[in-house]
Amino acid sequence: MHKKQYWKPRVFRQMAAAAAVAACGYSYAATAAAETFPNRPITLTVPYEPGATTDLIARAMGERMARELQSPVVVENKTGGNGIIAALHVSRSKADGYSFMLASDSTAVLNPLLYKKLSYSPDKDLTPIGLVSDLPLVMLVNTSLPARDLKEFVAYAHAHPGKLNFSSTGIGGTFHLSGELFNQMAGIQMTHVPYKGGAPAMQALVAKEVQALFGVVGSALPQIKAGNVRALAVASKERLPMLPDVPTFAELGYPNFIVTVRYGFMAPAATPPDRISTLSAAMNTALNDPDFRKKFGDLGFVLPAKSSPQDYAALIQADRKMWADVIEAKNISLDN
Repeated sequence: MHKKQYWKPRVFRQMAAAAAVAACGYSYAATAAAETFPNRPITLTVPYEPGATTDLIARAMGERMARELQSPVVVENKTGGNGIIAALHVSRSKADGYSFMLASDSTAVLNPLLYKKLSYSPDKDLTPIGLVSDLPLVMLVNTSLPARDLKEFVAYAHAHPGKLNFSSTGIGGTFHLSGELFNQMAGIQMTHVPYKGGAPAMQALVAKEVQALFGVVGSALPQIKAGNVRALAVASKERLPMLPDVPTFAELGYPNFIVTVRYGFMAPAATPPDRISTLSAAMNTALNDPDFRKKFGDLGFVLPAKSSPQDYAALIQADRKMWADVIEAKNISLDN
């Protein structure tokens, strides 16, 4: 009896230990399954109206990323405030990989330079996922201007200081800053005339209310082909397939005038690195879809073959340095 009484508790202890190990294993497996990413819909916030070209590229990317991630990507449009509303919303979202946004130059680069008090910090509150696309700029002039090329335009501007105007989509935007940057590089004095959007800015050029405009190639292409405006140079590293006869600024003596409107994906700053990597990998798969590249390439988008969070972060910092000098020199601000 004594031996049996001694033996049974030890067996029970061994059985209990085995059960505990099994329970721990089950618990770990359940936890791992619960943390599989993604396992529910992801929200992609877009700071533009539904149907805009930038909204369309975001939705096309979202559809392809959803196939790769095997989880829905739901687009949510939050417009206004120069992208601040969307950026603030995403920066305050839970940093779990289920929220990211399409960021523009305004969101990632310009807003910190144009507002003294900004409700979010792109460096502290957001983190890059990768570059989605570039939209190179083209310098356009109205057809009544006697200058037939960039050299003649600069000579004409020197001969008529303060007499040339250029339109833009508004103060502090890339189109405005590009004109000011070229003023600096060429040593000329064009006067900025802001309009409320790209269409009225282009119409002002066509109607010869202004002499020049720095705009994105895709939007300008119909007016160029119709002969309503004249393209002098593209602000890309190489000539563009849709404008093969238009030289780059670099070819014409301005090697540092490389200006594009950039769009990329960003997520809340504390998003785990492994989830950023998962989103970035899905983004790169989407970027290499042949139909996607053909459709948006024809619209003037220059699409990277691959982009990492580090690549996009480096571009953001380089662009901010370039525009900071222009904004400071011209004392440009969007503070009321």
